[in-house]
Amino acid sequence: MNVTLLRAASTREGPRSQAARLVAELLRRSTEFASLWNQQEVGLRWSDAKRFVHPQVGRIDLFCQNLLDPDQSQSLLIFTATPGTESHEKLALLNVVGTDTFPVG
Repeated sequence: MNVTLLRAASTREGPRSQAARLVAELLRRSTEFASLWNQQEVGLRWSDAKRFVHPQVGRIDLFCQNLLDPDQSQSLLIFTATPGTESHEKLALLNVVGTDTFPVG
């Protein structure tokens, strides 16, 4: 889980919450988590650029948005490409390529 999302959940849900218990456990077990937690980052990144390499169409640069439902503790990642770009054309091509069946192995 992203440390900033866990920080937000533990703050929102309080010191007796499952999120706070998870933080305490991770602080005891993981020096890496403790280091990240001690940075006290509070900003949440709701969007970011991602790069994928697909075996048929090659590199695709996508914009990723993270939609968060804090009531359900769920998030949804949405990937889009800028219209008119090569990545947009490749993403559209995946609608066709994605229906093909390829042997495994």
